[in-house]
Amino acid sequence: MGATLEALIALRDIELQIADIRRQLATKQNSVARQAAKLRTAETALAHEQADLKRTQVAADAADLEVKSRDAAVTKLRDNLNTVRTNKEYAAIMAQLNNEKADRSRVENRALELIGEVEAKRRLVTEQEAAVHAETQRLSSVKAQLEQVQGSFAERLAALERQRDEAAAHLEPKTIDLFNRISERYEGETMARVVQAHPRRQEYLCDGCNMSLAAERANALLSRDEVITCDSCGRILYIDKHT
Repeated sequence: MGATLEALIALRDIELQIADIRRQLATKQNSVARQAAKLRTAETALAHEQADLKRTQVAADAADLEVKSRDAAVTKLRDNLNTVRTNKEYAAIMAQLNNEKADRSRVENRALELIGEVEAKRRLVTEQEAAVHAETQRLSSVKAQLEQVQGSFAERLAALERQRDEAAAHLEPKTIDLFNRISERYEGETMARVVQAHPRRQEYLCDGCNMSLAAERANALLSRDEVITCDSCGRILYIDKHT
């Protein structure tokens, strides 16, 4: 194997380590994003419960005021009974009084229902506040994990990137450009070993995609130090020195 392929394999090994670190970081970052979404959902639910509680509380307060207003009206009508001079006036005021009492009873029942709803919705708000707190704690935890992973990998990643630059310095720009395109496509798996399918026949396979390779490709790799790619998957081919 020539110097170019040796340098590409070294570069590939470094790139795979970098890709693995980035995958681990991406996993943690995705965990943070998912937890942040859960927190937003919990906060939205809390805002909904709080708004619903506020509306019900306003309705309950209005019903309570109406009960007090009905009480005042009943008291006034009772006072009026003491001033009437005829049976007809007495009967008319009694009819108003009975209607007012009936309306007051209806409003009071509704006020009691609303008070019950307010208490139930306060419990829901309290439960949702606890859910938001729990999701906030979880988000803080996964963020801390991400920061820890980033810190632990920072020095290693910097060292690998320096090694990658050093390895790339031995290769032509067009080769580096090809390598980078393949690396982006296959997450660092840029190289594919040429495998002889049968020990007695010149039948070869690409170890990256398991597709057949022309014997000329294998022979070229044995005789020349050049970059040859698989027609099927596009990976850079090489023949293991121990093969």
